[in-house]
Amino acid sequence: MKISINWLQDFIPSFSPNIASLVDQLTFSGLEVEDVASPTLPDERVVVGLVEDVQPHPDADRLKVCRVDVGSDEPLQIVCGASNVAQGMKVPVATIGSRLTTASGESFVIKKSKLRGQRSFGMICAADELGLGDDHSGIMVLDSSWQTGKPLASYLQSDTILDIAVTPNRPDVLSHLGIAREIAGIRGLTLPKAAEFDFNRSGTIVQIDDPESCPYYTAVVIRNVRVAESPSWLKDRLEGIGVRSKNNVVDITNYILHALGQPLHAFDLSKIHEERVVVRSDIGSEFRVINKESVVLQPGMPVICDSHKPVAVAGVMGGDDSSVSGATTDILLESAYFDSSAVRRSARLLGLSTDSSYRFERGTDPGNVAYASKVAVRMILDLCGGEVIAAEEAGSLPSPPPDVALRPLRANALLGTAIAEEKMISMLEHIGFRVSSRDGAAIIFAVPSFRVDVLQEIDLIEEVARLEGYNNIASSEKMVSSYPQARSFPEYFPDHLRSVMIALQFREVLTNPLMTRQEAQLFSSRCVAALNPISEGLEVLRPSLVPAMLKVVAHNIRHGNRDLRFFEIARAFRSGALDPSSTDPLNGFEEHEFLTFVLTGSRSPLNWSESAEKVDIFDMKGGVEMLLRKLNLLDKSSLNIYNDTTLSIDIDWMDGDKPCVLRAGTLTSAEQALLDAFDIDQPVFFAEIDLRVLEQCFSREVSYESPSRYPVVQRDLSFILPSVVTVKALLDCVRRSDDMIRSADVFDVFERETGDGSTERRVAVSIAMVDPSGTLKEDTISSIIQVVVGNAESELGAVIRQV
Repeated sequence: MKISINWLQDFIPSFSPNIASLVDQLTFSGLEVEDVASPTLPDERVVVGLVEDVQPHPDADRLKVCRVDVGSDEPLQIVCGASNVAQGMKVPVATIGSRLTTASGESFVIKKSKLRGQRSFGMICAADELGLGDDHSGIMVLDSSWQTGKPLASYLQSDTILDIAVTPNRPDVLSHLGIAREIAGIRGLTLPKAAEFDFNRSGTIVQIDDPESCPYYTAVVIRNVRVAESPSWLKDRLEGIGVRSKNNVVDITNYILHALGQPLHAFDLSKIHEERVVVRSDIGSEFRVINKESVVLQPGMPVICDSHKPVAVAGVMGGDDSSVSGATTDILLESAYFDSSAVRRSARLLGLSTDSSYRFERGTDPGNVAYASKVAVRMILDLCGGEVIAAEEAGSLPSPPPDVALRPLRANALLGTAIAEEKMISMLEHIGFRVSSRDGAAIIFAVPSFRVDVLQEIDLIEEVARLEGYNNIASSEKMVSSYPQARSFPEYFPDHLRSVMIALQFREVLTNPLMTRQEAQLFSSRCVAALNPISEGLEVLRPSLVPAMLKVVAHNIRHGNRDLRFFEIARAFRSGALDPSSTDPLNGFEEHEFLTFVLTGSRSPLNWSESAEKVDIFDMKGGVEMLLRKLNLLDKSSLNIYNDTTLSIDIDWMDGDKPCVLRAGTLTSAEQALLDAFDIDQPVFFAEIDLRVLEQCFSREVSYESPSRYPVVQRDLSFILPSVVTVKALLDCVRRSDDMIRSADVFDVFERETGDGSTERRVAVSIAMVDPSGTLKEDTISSIIQVVVGNAESELGAVIRQV
C-alpha cells in the first residue's frame, strides 16, 4: 500500500517528519515499510508553455506542428505526436538542453531535431517522460493559471511515497487516515469536513433483499453535476500513489477510498431504471464490468441491481453501462458495509481484484460508512457542482465490537516487561481504545469500530507490545524450555513412522488437501466440498491421499524421473452419515490420517553389470512387510487377496479377551484406466494404510526370547486342501496346534486336474519345533505332528498326504 507524506499532512498539519525515523517507527510498530520513493523534480529547463497554434504536419498524418510560447523572445516551433494537444493549453515544455529522466530511470537530453522535414526546437512532454507517473496517453495539461516560461518544478510539490506491507489482520491501516492515526493518535488528527445532511429511511431509493451480505447501505442522489477533468491537486494526490485520474467524480470516490479507507461507487443515475437500487444475491447472468470484461454472475453473489438488471458486483466492481462519463449529469453515490466473506467469494469466483474488494475482504469500519459518504458529497458539490436531492439509508450497522479485558500483570508476564498500568492505558487510548470499566485487576476497554481484529485479551497485549515498540522490549537473557525425557507413542507415532519410511528408502512428499471433484470421485463419491473454493481446481477435500500422489508421480515422469519411491502421511476427508442427536459441528464428516506410499519404475539404479528390472506387486508386498516388521506387527499381520488387483492388510488383535481382525489398509496395483486418468505410462503400485489401526496395534515394547540351547527339529508335511480353504487358514491352524511349534512356512504348492474334472491342490508346509527345556524326543515330535494333522482334518477338511 502506497502512502504519500504530503497526503498525511492533510490529517496531521504540523507533520514534518524525518523520513528515516518515520520508517523505523512504523516498522517497529508492526507496519513494515518495504520501499521509500522520493520522485526527482524535472530539470529547471522544463518550463510552462502556452500552445498558441496547432497545424497538421504536411508530411505525416499523426504529427502536428505547434507554435509554443515559453516566455522567450520568440515562440518555439515544436513537432508533437500527442492526439490531445490543442491551442490554448498550458503544457510542460522541455527546451533545448533539458535532461529528462523517465519513471523507468532512462535519461536523455533534448536536442534540436528535424521530424519529417519540419524543425523541432523542444519537446512537449507527457507525465511519464518527466518521471511524474506512468501515464503516456497524452501530454500533461497544466493549470491555466500557471505562468508561462516559469520552471515546471516551481509548481510541483516534492513528495515522498512509502510502500507499506500491511498484514491481513490490520485493515484499519489501509488508508492515509489509518496511518495518520498510528502516527499522531486519535486526538492529533484533523479530519476532512463533511456535508451536512441526514439520511432518511423512506425506502424509495434503496432496498436490501440480502441483509446477511449487505447489512447497511446508503445512497445519495445528486443532480446537475458537471463531470470534467479533476483539478491538479486532486490528480497529483492520486497519481502520486499510482492511481490514474479518470474524471472529477470518479477521482473523488478513489480519493475517499485512499484517504479514509471506505470504498464508494458513483452510478450514472440516468442508467439506473426507476432510479432505485436493490441489493440481491439471486442473480445468474452475464455482466459487463467497468473494465470492459464480461463475467458470469452466480446465485449467492451479492449484486447491486436496478429494477431490471444488475449494475454492480457488490464491493468488487461497478458495471460498464452505469458508469459515470462526460455525459453524466445526475449521479447516485453508494457507500455501504458489505460482509467480508461474501465479497471475498465473489472476487475469487469472478477472478476480479480491486482496491475496493481488497478492503472489503479484510473488513471495513462500519462506523465510517455514513461519514465517508458525507465527505465525498461535500467534495462533489465543491468540485462538480450540483445539489443533493435525496439521501437514504437501509439496513442497520452491525453491533459494536464487544469490550475486551486487559490484565496489566498478565501483559507484562507475557511480554517480559515492566510497563506501568497508566502507560498501557495511555497507549491504548492514544489509538482509539477507551476504558469503560474495571473488574478487579482487569481493565475493560471499549474497542473502536475500526479495529475489527481486536477480539480478546491477547490482541490487546499485542497492541501494547506494538505501541511500546518491539525494539524496546528486551530479549530474554536466558530462555527456559522443557523437553520430554523420552517421546511416548502413539503421541509422536507419525514422526516415528516417517523415520521408518525414510529408513526404507522412501522419500516424503507433501500435497495439497484440496483437489478437483473429478479427481476425487475416482476414489470416493463421498466428497466434502469447500464452501468457498479459492479456484476451480481446489474445490473438494481429498477423500484419499492417492490422487495427489499419482499427480506427483505423473509430474516426475514428465520431467524424466521414472524410478520413484514416495510416501505421505496426511489426513483424508469424507462425508458420512448424520447423527440427528449430535450437536457436533463436524457431524456428518469423517477425517482420518493415512500413510500412503507408492512404487514405480526400476527395482534398482541403472548399472552396467546387471539388467534393469521393473518393480512389481511383490516389491510392494515386501515394502509393506518390512514396514510391519519395523513396527513389530509382522507376526500379527497377513496380506490377503481382496480382488484381482488388491491385497488387504489385516492385523490380528485382541479386543479385551475377544480375538478379532482389523483391516489396516490395502495394497493395490493401479488399473490402466486410473493410470490413463493421470497420464501415467508405466505400472504403479501403492498402499494406503489407516494410521488409527497402526497406532492401536503398535507397541514400542519388544519382547526378547533367548535362542534355545537345544536343537530345532524340522518336519515337512503335505496336505490336500479343499478349494475353499486358504493357505493362511492352514498355516494358522498349524501354528496354534502346539506351543512348541516355532514357525510354519509354505515351501511348495502343486495343483493338478483329477479324473472327475476337479482341481486337486497340494500344499507342502515346513514346521519348526523346539523345546526350551530339553531336546525333543521322537515320541513328543510324533504326538505334535498327530495333533497338527488332526486339527487340519477336523477344522479344515485337509487330508494328509505324507508324514
